[in-house]
Amino acid sequence: MSEEPTRDPGEGRAVRHSRSEHARRTLAGRIMDGALAPGTPLRIAGLSTELAMSATPVREALHLLTGEKLVEYLPMRGFVVTRPPDDEHVRTMGEARELLEPELAALAAQRATSAEREALDATLRRTAAAGIGTRFQEYEGYLDQSSSFHAEIARAARSPYLASALEAIPVHTLRFRRFGEAGVDDAEISVREHAAVLEAIDHGDAEAAREAMTAHVRAVTDRALRGPGE
Repeated sequence: MSEEPTRDPGEGRAVRHSRSEHARRTLAGRIMDGALAPGTPLRIAGLSTELAMSATPVREALHLLTGEKLVEYLPMRGFVVTRPPDDEHVRTMGEARELLEPELAALAAQRATSAEREALDATLRRTAAAGIGTRFQEYEGYLDQSSSFHAEIARAARSPYLASALEAIPVHTLRFRRFGEAGVDDAEISVREHAAVLEAIDHGDAEAAREAMTAHVRAVTDRALRGPGE
């Protein structure tokens, strides 16, 4: 009698994770591009059929999008698309970032290893090379790399409580959602601001890193409030 092949228990989890990430990216793109309007209900059963996958990865995707503040769960209604952030929301996010990120950058300047500095440089180069367009699929790579740059600084700071507080602010996704159909036009400016932060970290200059990150956070908030092309 032939034996059944042994399945790696991690294989099923990997496939499910891949499907949930596919569902997350698909739905995020529709929300960011405006194809799914604020308040649109997101039914798991219908999405499972549409995306040709089981309910589990769809549910996982919706929970991930809830963490990104693109989706919210309402009692008696289920998952719905959230509204884009208004000016007050942008201002309060900027205030929170300005309390957290300059200190994380200063700590990273003091604590980052040479490998972490090299990784930041590589991420910055990928950010500069990433494309920008008017649709989520076109600028998703830029968003991911820009977000990674900030996350890597937070890890290099070795301050888990500050880093956890920053993770609770999905500022990159929400800021990009503000631009809507006009697309994002501040990529070159943002990359230059990132470069100034990295230069200070590379030199181990905590005060310069704090100042550069403060300037970046304030500028990003101002650009989000003004809108594209202003």
